[in-house]
Amino acid sequence: MRAIGRFRRGVRRARPVPRREAPFLEIAVSRFAPQLLLSLAASVAAPAIASGPAAAGDDPLKPVYVVAAERTHRAALADAGTRLRTLAGRDGEALAISRVPAGRLPELVRHVHEKEKRCGGFFAFDSREQAEAFVRDDLSALAVSAQAVEYTVDNQATVTPWLGQVREADIRATIRSLSGNWTTRHAATASGRAASDWIRDSWKRLAANRADVSVEQVACGNCGQQPSVVLTVRGNELPDEVAVLGAHMDSIASGGSSASAPGADDDASGVATLTEVLRVALGSGWKPRRTVKFMAYAAEEIGLRGSNAIAVDHRNRGVNVVGVLQLDMTNYRTAGAADLRLISDNSNAGLQGLVRQLYSRYLGGGTLAEYRCGYGCSDHASWTSAGYPAAMLFEGGTATGGYSPHIHTRNDTLANMGNSAANSVPFAKLGLAFLGELGKTSGM
Repeated sequence: MRAIGRFRRGVRRARPVPRREAPFLEIAVSRFAPQLLLSLAASVAAPAIASGPAAAGDDPLKPVYVVAAERTHRAALADAGTRLRTLAGRDGEALAISRVPAGRLPELVRHVHEKEKRCGGFFAFDSREQAEAFVRDDLSALAVSAQAVEYTVDNQATVTPWLGQVREADIRATIRSLSGNWTTRHAATASGRAASDWIRDSWKRLAANRADVSVEQVACGNCGQQPSVVLTVRGNELPDEVAVLGAHMDSIASGGSSASAPGADDDASGVATLTEVLRVALGSGWKPRRTVKFMAYAAEEIGLRGSNAIAVDHRNRGVNVVGVLQLDMTNYRTAGAADLRLISDNSNAGLQGLVRQLYSRYLGGGTLAEYRCGYGCSDHASWTSAGYPAAMLFEGGTATGGYSPHIHTRNDTLANMGNSAANSVPFAKLGLAFLGELGKTSGM
């Protein structure tokens, strides 16, 4: 993003950086010049926002075009996919565009989790043109260092009373519902759609028919049956400046879309924490200065599809997103581990600084550590790629630097987290601090 304009009430207006300011970097371009020209002419840079759900490619042989680190391709896709191009990513890491049968995506997910010891790791598209356009239009190098607005910590009058209202029992109940009501929340399944409907209805109840709050489902062209859910609280003084808090709703396990995947930690815990932030803020009657959006993303586990579609749509419409916070896995922690971890790569330096200030001011007493999660590890990467400042919070995990060993299996249950959501409570408090200090309070 490029900051423009002047300060107003301590806020500097900003707009996404135009795509022409991020030249496409490429290795071995000559061989692919015809395809590049086609992609430059393409009108869709990523999965389009759709008016209704579309098939996620239940056909295991349907080709999916994956953008991943080149080292991930070599290790996980060499025998399963065809590498179409090798490219230089914005941070200098080599990327590969590969054509992979849809049925092999769970193997890619498992490789990233078990061998690379991280989550996510790739973006997925329906066509080669979309994948190439995504890399061409990537604005990550600008997004990680640009200052969107002046981040300030001066809204204690709003934030401090919120913190004591966080209830572990409410977070636990939401995790239990999302992980127990359905066998899986995979984006390609009817239960994935049902989970989206459940979140929509839960958030509508919290909105309590407020005129300045709206709730909608947002489907994308390759998100399967599962639409994302977006709740918007319209800002009073600065409605055109937008703060986003998000988590992903889907789950996955080896064995295909029907495999048992309760996903209690990954990422029912994030959605539950986000819902608690929403409950406390709206329950207090809070009205923000800026517009605030809460997002439960679809199809994160199969290539960050829901968040990428939304982020690109915001970029294409020129929406002025001034900060994004992602909550992905908030509830697993063993003895000796940090309380929370802040992702240090593929995220905005200024926003990371704000999160550290918020932790020091409003929580303290515990430990906020750092963690590098690699290329495309969660939905914040979609916003970074679209040119927006984003940050991500991650669970404390283990004392040796790991995270829950149960994710992407049938064992990712609340029982394997002690039937408690206590580890998510500081995430909810930090989320409330982020909400109050970035959204600010109308009239203050």
